[in-house]
Amino acid sequence: MNTEDLQKQSKEALIERLEVLNAEEEQIMAEIVMIREELLHRLTEENKDGELIGEYSVIRAKRITFKTSVEEARQLGAIKTAVDADVLRKLYNKGVEVPGAIETYYLSVRKNRK
Repeated sequence: MNTEDLQKQSKEALIERLEVLNAEEEQIMAEIVMIREELLHRLTEENKDGELIGEYSVIRAKRITFKTSVEEARQLGAIKTAVDADVLRKLYNKGVEVPGAIETYYLSVRKNRK
């Protein structure tokens, strides 16, 4: 639907279409989540961090977030004017136990350049 078509629609018709699209979006997003989880599960089961699949690089990436209190960060020397996530990340990667550290794996899919 283009802008001209939208302008011809009543508010009620626009709201009805919006509701249909919202429902479709929810279904699509749920399917995307399921597919990403399945691909992530397969990479994990195969003990792989990444794989080339056709024209795509599929990467099992890791993100670390910190729920570390200012006091805990201060004890680790990871304070600027706030918690210094870079210092905490370096410590964590060296094997130092950082309170509140959470590892999250996520899937990265990128089309390869030719």
